[in-house]
Amino acid sequence: MIRNYTCPPALESLAQADLGLQQKSWLEQAIETPGPNESANRARVVVAGNAQAIEQQIDALSLPAWQAEHEKKTDAGVSIFSEHNGPVILVRCPEKDTDPQGMLQLDSDYAQARDVMGEVVARLKKLAPDVVSMDFQACSRDQVIGCLAGMEISTYNYRSNRGDAEDSEFLPTLEAGVEQSWINEAIATGQAVNTARHLVNLPAADLHPGSYSELLGNLFRGSAATHVTVWNSEKLQEERMGLMLAVGAAAEHGPCLVHIRYRHPDCDDAPIALVGKGITFDTGGLDLKPSAFMRYMKKDMGGSAALAGLAVWLDRVRPAVSVDIYLAIAENAVGQKAFRPGDILTARNGKTVEIDNTDAEGRLVLADALSLAVSQEGPDKPEQLIDVATLTGAARVALGLKVGVMFATDDNLAGQLIEAGNDAGDPLWRLPMVKAYSGELKSSVAALVNSSTSRFGGAITAAMFLAEFVGTVPWAHIDVNAWNESSDGAVSGPGGNGQTVQCLIEYLRSRVG
Repeated sequence: MIRNYTCPPALESLAQADLGLQQKSWLEQAIETPGPNESANRARVVVAGNAQAIEQQIDALSLPAWQAEHEKKTDAGVSIFSEHNGPVILVRCPEKDTDPQGMLQLDSDYAQARDVMGEVVARLKKLAPDVVSMDFQACSRDQVIGCLAGMEISTYNYRSNRGDAEDSEFLPTLEAGVEQSWINEAIATGQAVNTARHLVNLPAADLHPGSYSELLGNLFRGSAATHVTVWNSEKLQEERMGLMLAVGAAAEHGPCLVHIRYRHPDCDDAPIALVGKGITFDTGGLDLKPSAFMRYMKKDMGGSAALAGLAVWLDRVRPAVSVDIYLAIAENAVGQKAFRPGDILTARNGKTVEIDNTDAEGRLVLADALSLAVSQEGPDKPEQLIDVATLTGAARVALGLKVGVMFATDDNLAGQLIEAGNDAGDPLWRLPMVKAYSGELKSSVAALVNSSTSRFGGAITAAMFLAEFVGTVPWAHIDVNAWNESSDGAVSGPGGNGQTVQCLIEYLRSRVG
């Protein structure tokens, strides 16, 4: 049933060239760049891990007494000074809030160090030094990795990746001065986040179901640990995936399912299954979105992009886990073959679904992919199931753009994901599924209706719809935005933000100790 991924030779450079997805990270390139001569312009970045280190570094600078006293009292995260051998950027890693008054805090050592690097990189780009020397003072391992990952994330530039001549890349020689294993971890994390961001930023004319699946196949070509299989429309028909087929029927490029299978030779644990919504563009279908709501619907594949980024991390780090990633990829277009309100579709698991709203298409493609994931047998039967999707505007109304909404059938899984999100500065907050709302998904002509007519609790009823397709496997559903309206910490905006990539990295890392 599973076929090897193949593609014509003409498509082999797709990932590297046509779509601008970089195979080598910024940190790798900067560290490998040959050092220029002694007369080169240099900048030093000093990262102070605690208050005592900050004072010591300020005392070491050639500052007037009044300025030194002022700098010791300032709350600024980043300060810049001029020394005889070049500029010095002092980075203060802020201390944790000891009295958060019940509020969700994004203040792990890793997250704070990562986010402050957005301002550092912005200043370095203006200074344009030939060499950047990093100096970590009293920093923990998490702070060092956070800083380096923050640099990787901050230096991502969509336009330069696509060869825009008006937007050149900033690439000095970087002297990191820390353990190579820490650098490697920062590279893997940053590259995973930037992969997800870049996929979301690609216009839908470039990233459609055909090119997306080809890119993913090429990305892992030749890997010993990661194997990619693509199911086209004919295979979806054979597998009775009627919901995916209906959603993608009107598009020029038909729907497909991409299975990314990662296995470590030293791990015989049951796999973790992850499912991602990959709607490469969402017009809303015949229930057409207003233009303002359609403007950034290229981001509606943000859940699948996050899992593609996670797959990059897996293939690079090779942790001792088993993971199956299923990406349900389609374009919700308008055309003669578009599915209609009132249509009754049959899902892979045999349940019938009446269509109330064609703009509630994400849960349809996810439902078929979830059914596929839980139907695996033997050593491929999943231990846990997690899906990631840009599913509802209601989730954004509830928690805003910084926090992912999570629903779960298992308290242990939910707690682990929340802890991972807090540690990674990529937070989740759990909302309930409410049994009393189940009547909103009932249909008089089918087993289910795909959308509630109520204005309220839309994220909840969407999750409850998905719950009909997960069986008894412990399951979590993560509803994200995947997009920043403006720059935030290390992530420049507007554009894709790689939401949930770092949360899931931390979750998988915690499973191997």
